[in-house]
Amino acid sequence: MEDAVECYTKGLQQDALNAVLFANRAMALLKLQKYAAAVADCDCSIELDDSYTKAYLRRATAHLKLDNKQLALDDFKRVLEFEPENKLAISTVRRLEVELEPAVEYTPRKPGDITNMKRTLPPSDKPMLRIQIYDMHPDDFDTKPPAAKSGIEEISSKSEVSVTKPKNEIFTKSSDKNGAASAVKFENLPNRIPMNYIQFQTDTRRLQNHPEKLFEYIKQIDPDVYPKLFQNSLEADTLFMILDILNKFYIPNRLPVYSELYYLPRSND
Repeated sequence: MEDAVECYTKGLQQDALNAVLFANRAMALLKLQKYAAAVADCDCSIELDDSYTKAYLRRATAHLKLDNKQLALDDFKRVLEFEPENKLAISTVRRLEVELEPAVEYTPRKPGDITNMKRTLPPSDKPMLRIQIYDMHPDDFDTKPPAAKSGIEEISSKSEVSVTKPKNEIFTKSSDKNGAASAVKFENLPNRIPMNYIQFQTDTRRLQNHPEKLFEYIKQIDPDVYPKLFQNSLEADTLFMILDILNKFYIPNRLPVYSELYYLPRSND
């Protein structure tokens, strides 16, 4: 996560008026539990673009972590102004309104007195069900224990289990006579430009234990196709994986990273 913060900071040095970069750095700061810093970055993002919903969501999350419930409630309500169907904002607003509601002093009531009763929980969206209750006598219950099963299926310890190796192995190991592993031969490593996000995820999972190969794979993708490739589905794990490659391979080798940092945030708008 520190690497992600560093990469976004370098991106902001190139484009200090980018509201998306501030909001994404705030997300990385949330992962590092630096909530006050995340609030500050969201403030900058909102100042640059006061309609950027993700900045309000991340600032609201940081306020909750700092126990600033009223500020968090205000931000979630602001989200609902732009996205009225946002489920996270709807549920959190309901919960916070109940938690922030002043406590009502308890007054003993007479049986049947329902005056001045106040609902303490938000109404449920599910329809109410009528449940019929019956009086039962102890004799109505079957107290006999269930009959024991006759015969127990035994599993032979000598049974053979067949294991089928996958057809597309990433690598194979060869061994000498003493059983020691010798060379590692790579087979069928992906060497293609992905056509969609699913193909990208499949390829990068196969390469996750081979950083150099993963670097070569990502380097061949033009950054300007990121928005079309990810199509608003860029996950946090994928984002941090790409940022880690930029930090470990691009920057030490003096390769440009501005285009990657420019198009990555736009892949999830």
